[in-house]
Amino acid sequence: MSDRPKPRGGAWDAAQRLRLKLHTDLHQRLDGIHSSLGDLQQRLGDLRDTLADHSARLALIEAEARRTAEIGRHIYDEEPASRRRLHELRRSEEYEFAFTEDEPLVTFIVPTYRSFETLRDVALPSILGQDYSNLEVIVSGDAAPPETAAVVASFDDPRLVYLNRTIRGPYPEDPAKSWFGIGGPPFNDALAIARGRWVTALGDDDAIRPNHTRDLLAAAKEHRFEHVYGLQQVNFAEGEPLVLNEFPPRQGHWGMQSSLYLTGLRFFESELTDAVFDEPSDWSKCRRMIRAGVRFGMIDKIVVDKNETRRRSAEEWRRGEVPSAE
Repeated sequence: MSDRPKPRGGAWDAAQRLRLKLHTDLHQRLDGIHSSLGDLQQRLGDLRDTLADHSARLALIEAEARRTAEIGRHIYDEEPASRRRLHELRRSEEYEFAFTEDEPLVTFIVPTYRSFETLRDVALPSILGQDYSNLEVIVSGDAAPPETAAVVASFDDPRLVYLNRTIRGPYPEDPAKSWFGIGGPPFNDALAIARGRWVTALGDDDAIRPNHTRDLLAAAKEHRFEHVYGLQQVNFAEGEPLVLNEFPPRQGHWGMQSSLYLTGLRFFESELTDAVFDEPSDWSKCRRMIRAGVRFGMIDKIVVDKNETRRRSAEEWRRGEVPSAE
């Protein structure tokens, strides 16, 4: 018998040719895919280079924007003028009287909008009921309702003065921006007419401790502090109270309501423009005082209760959530 393979039929040959064609087509397609992937990788590499270049340029633009904002901040702060005014104040008789009078007049400024009930029940009783009596208390309305005037009158106390703006603010429309300057305009109105040697402020739903003025004033006179502050306790609807403030002052760890400072420093006003720099107006005043060279001091006593009970929980406070701008 012969060992030669038997001839195959036409169907088998056709199948072989089809397999060969499919194999060839598959290789061609795989080659095309590899080529496309290579092209895509090249493009991705180019894109990464472009993005890196854009990121570098963006970083430069952001850095320049920060520098420009800082320049604008310094121009806006009028720091050299503030230093000159501070030096002039220190040479004045007014300055010495603040440290030498036995019980100098102290002005409390209470900006208010619509919280006339807490003004009546919390803020004013705490001021008038403290252990220091030589006071001027200016309740300054931010276009407050008629009930506010009635509340002030109901105390029948000659130390109380009431002002009210006819137009509120004006504040930015964005609530987050508005919060930075809320209460600033009525505070400035009151500061302009304050008669006390020393001045401080209180929110219309907050309360000072009975020792607030006497202890702060004693420290200021003993050490000739031009701005003195104590600890503040922040109370929440939910969560344990926080006791804040430290020396030297820094944002979030200092408070105007826990402070007492020379009324002669009234040229440091609240500015609505602080919202442009995302800076609370109270902290802006403090920062500008520090840069001008105002002498700061601190006492290790709680002097004020800041009540967040209607605005933020302790957790919301820690997250830095912006409260309602009321």
